[in-house]
Amino acid sequence: ERERERESVCSACLHPSLHRVPIPNTLSASTSLAMEVVGISHPPATCCHSVSTCSVPRGRSAQADRLLLWQRTPARNWVRERSVKFRRCLQSSSRSDIKGSTAAVGVEKWIKEMRDERFQHLEKQALDVLRKTLGVYGSPAFPCALIAGDVVLLDLLDRLEALRSERVKVIFIDTFHLFMETHTFLQEMQTRYGFKAYVFHAAGVENKDQFIEKFGSDLFIRDIDEYDRICKVEPFDRALSTLKVDAMINGRRRDHGGERADLEGFEGGNITKVQPLVYWEFRDCWDYIMKYGIPYHPLHDHGYPSIGDIQTTVPVPKEKWFEYGGERYGRFQGLSNKDGSAKTECGIHMKGLHS
Repeated sequence: ERERERESVCSACLHPSLHRVPIPNTLSASTSLAMEVVGISHPPATCCHSVSTCSVPRGRSAQADRLLLWQRTPARNWVRERSVKFRRCLQSSSRSDIKGSTAAVGVEKWIKEMRDERFQHLEKQALDVLRKTLGVYGSPAFPCALIAGDVVLLDLLDRLEALRSERVKVIFIDTFHLFMETHTFLQEMQTRYGFKAYVFHAAGVENKDQFIEKFGSDLFIRDIDEYDRICKVEPFDRALSTLKVDAMINGRRRDHGGERADLEGFEGGNITKVQPLVYWEFRDCWDYIMKYGIPYHPLHDHGYPSIGDIQTTVPVPKEKWFEYGGERYGRFQGLSNKDGSAKTECGIHMKGLHS
């Protein structure tokens, strides 16, 4: 009686008599071809009644029942066992091939060659961008904050003899809140490359004491936008107009992330923005510094990947320096824009400004 009941509800067979049900064609063309190459044939068809127990519930679709049946048949087990063997065969073959090719050719050598070729291209591209700028614009300037990328640009400009001749004027914005090491390093770089930076600061004051007396010591806490306007944006705009700048060379790169992620080498406008290092990464800047043995800001050795104002710049673990956007992890700490978003720009390089 149980056998007759089992046969009557088996919607996969749809008939109580024994007959063969074709196995669903679930093998891709590439898998089938691979199986043929290693001598694995397709599994034979099977009968649902070869399953020891068949208890397909009523009401299920024939397609779903056939799938359940396929999963429970010996043929399914046969394919699974052969597939495992097939994958092991491929993995073993791949490992032996990789090991052999590594020993024969030397992957590390290939990697070094690729990195060297890439670095040579980036260096040539940066020099070409600067040459074009010098050939077209009459009064280019470089606002320099003395971070790693800026040091690279100073050296590239010196190679083009653009610093001692003041073909490119170097702008330095003193916010009265910089690290003392930054001022010392500026003197060192001026001596090394033979230029004199044009220093601009907040209007109406001559030093930090006068600034605090006029604006207070906590302006950056009370109103960060006003602090940026007084200490950075206004002095920078005044520098551009005073020096009649028509091209602003800067060290912004795509890997800084944020608003800089889609930068190009040039941005048009009344004052053209020039980004010679736009496609470089932070690691490339250090590769250049190490290759040519040029000085770098001493605070880099104390954990600072980027250096700005003393009150909003903190060290960053070295393992995070070369992550995407990692150079600027330590900047603008604890500061937010008026909309509540994290602050990533001081205002000098905001889109639309100076255009």
